[in-house]
Amino acid sequence: MAKEIELKLRLSPAQSRRLVKHPLLSAAAPQKYRLQNTYYDTPDFDLRRRGIAVRLRRKGWALWLMTVKVGASGAGGLAQRSEWEAATQPGVFDFAIVTDPDLREFLQSLQSELQAVFTTDFTRCAWTLSHTGALIEIALDRGKISASGQPAQALCELELELLEGASPDPLFDLAIALAADLQLHPEIASKAERGYALADGAAADPLKAPPSQVTRAQSPVEAFRAIALSCLAQLQGNEAGAVAGGNPEFVHQARVAIRRLRSAFNLFAPVLNPAFVAVYSPRWRKLAAGLGSARDWDVFLTETLSPLEEAFPGDADLALLRARGEATKAKAQASAAEALKQKDYSQLLLAFSAALFRVEAPTIAAEGGSSDLNLARFARRRLGKRAQMIERLAGEHGKMNAERRHELRIAFKKLRYALEFFAPLLPGKRLAKYQASLATIQDLLGTLNDQVTASRLIKEMHPKGDPDPLTRGWIAGRTQLLASALNDELRGLLTSKLPWR
Repeated sequence: MAKEIELKLRLSPAQSRRLVKHPLLSAAAPQKYRLQNTYYDTPDFDLRRRGIAVRLRRKGWALWLMTVKVGASGAGGLAQRSEWEAATQPGVFDFAIVTDPDLREFLQSLQSELQAVFTTDFTRCAWTLSHTGALIEIALDRGKISASGQPAQALCELELELLEGASPDPLFDLAIALAADLQLHPEIASKAERGYALADGAAADPLKAPPSQVTRAQSPVEAFRAIALSCLAQLQGNEAGAVAGGNPEFVHQARVAIRRLRSAFNLFAPVLNPAFVAVYSPRWRKLAAGLGSARDWDVFLTETLSPLEEAFPGDADLALLRARGEATKAKAQASAAEALKQKDYSQLLLAFSAALFRVEAPTIAAEGGSSDLNLARFARRRLGKRAQMIERLAGEHGKMNAERRHELRIAFKKLRYALEFFAPLLPGKRLAKYQASLATIQDLLGTLNDQVTASRLIKEMHPKGDPDPLTRGWIAGRTQLLASALNDELRGLLTSKLPWR
């Protein structure tokens, strides 16, 4: 079995023409050949569900190869997969090459059901070169992905594969050097994943954050790396939908991914190198700000203006607000999509992914702990600090204004994300009850914040420069009701037992 470590990057045809003339490739003679691949699965896609890809490849005119891969592409374009490959004949599957006995038995049990699902047909231009002590193959693939009954999808991507070496660092170093002159974007979807998406014809749904995969065996720094990579995967899983427009939930989930990442920076700051935090935390904050306006307008139109329109149908002032709001929302969504198409964003993904695999704890960690502090103990400390902040702010709920509620909302969000990150380390039943209470309070605080945002947005676009009595009264009434419900929920939470104690 070989361990495939590769970095996959997307580029435009124009950029691919510039790539072949890049000085970094001038010392290596390229090889050019055609690869025709057919991917197989059962009618129920049993292989796809288990992250297995089986293909027959025709290389050039004579050589046929059978390949089995296990594992999905990773965040930042990096994939680390198990791979088995051997020569074969057209239509012949010999799973004896698979050294994992359970996987081999599973594949053999389905062999009679395998059928062609999709094909990829592309020309590969490949260079092999040494870079920072590693041997790397650079493969430029240009062609198409095809599936029965679907229009073919263009394929233009760059793969950097580690032929000799164990660390992905040289791949990132080379990609970053190339990306200084070219626009290369980390590609989260493999050819197989793109082929399956084309074959089933279903539109992609917005991607929500997956459950945390941290374990007690990890150090805090290792846990941060796993959480940050998960955040990047969620962000990249929503890129295409956010850029395409239409469904604002893609932009929202992209924004959630960045918000979770920034919360992880704050949560793990005591065990992270300050220089790493200082470089990357501001860059993610800047990107989040570029996506925020689109979400504000979507919430205003759907959750604030729509109920007003139902209560007062035909109101001319509300109709004017709707027209102006929709126009401004469209501009904000276009701006968010543009932010995700910029070279700066592609370079941030590459540089940050590379830094994640190199990040180390500072020599002296804060809070009196060492850099290899037990993760469960670290989690209890950090959760305790977040709970203390909430207790302080919530203890003043009777005299709380909009600014104080905003502080409380941020504090609850930080605690909720921290609980989600550390969930595998905490007792499940008590955690679930506590998280449900947190979610209710966060929803109330979020809706209260939406009322403040709505007032601001209405004032910005109202032709008279100030909201009319109708909208002003509606928002004031909603705020009063929500504040009362919030006080009740806070009293219940402050008397509940903390799940990490």
